[in-house]
Amino acid sequence: MTPEYFDVTLRRIIDLGNETRHFELTFDPGTRIHFTAGQFVAVLCPKDGKLIRRAYSIASPPEEKDHVELIIKLVEGGVVTNWFWSLKEGDRFRVHGPFGKFVLPEQIDFDIVFVATGTGIAPFRSMIRHLLPAGFNKWVWLLFGSRYDKMIPYHKEWVALSRDYPNFIYIPTISRPSAQWPGEVGYVQTKIEKFFPDPAGKRVYICGLNDMIQAVQEVCLKQGFRTEQISFEKYD
Repeated sequence: MTPEYFDVTLRRIIDLGNETRHFELTFDPGTRIHFTAGQFVAVLCPKDGKLIRRAYSIASPPEEKDHVELIIKLVEGGVVTNWFWSLKEGDRFRVHGPFGKFVLPEQIDFDIVFVATGTGIAPFRSMIRHLLPAGFNKWVWLLFGSRYDKMIPYHKEWVALSRDYPNFIYIPTISRPSAQWPGEVGYVQTKIEKFFPDPAGKRVYICGLNDMIQAVQEVCLKQGFRTEQISFEKYD
């Protein structure tokens, strides 16, 4: 799939809490994008007469070709994220893509463990929403870590998918839970041994910031996963 430049319209903005927002970008009528779940687009941000490029993983499934969805966290002093926060629904700009090799193989004969924190959920949302409706029948786990239980991106969506697809297991874990939180508490790396004691027949995909990725990798390797069973994409 050759990268192309696309003019997009910002159709919808959803506040997800924790200075994180969901942005839905639609293409002009008749324009379609073809990408593989896990890939990203580069957003072109105008600044002082120049265009600054920033990469964002596509959070929507590849079957939805008339738009892409992004999840972005505001970065203090970040030129592009602050520009995004200034945009309104209906604004237009350009993106370039798709790019990236953080994708699943065409033939999947293993169970999948997705591990993410923050906006690292984006490529996995694309993959999960691609796999499950297509009839994928291996086990799919989503282990997602958040500071606060009231600020889990797409929480209701994950709960609904786990209800609709018995082979999808959603495991949110909270590091600063409220008194009402009934689920797992702690960081994602502390849950590997509990939920995945046997690495046979599984592959782990990790996405987020480097410290979390390294911590999850270390635990997985101690747990008996081989390096070829672990893939990751860093956001820093």
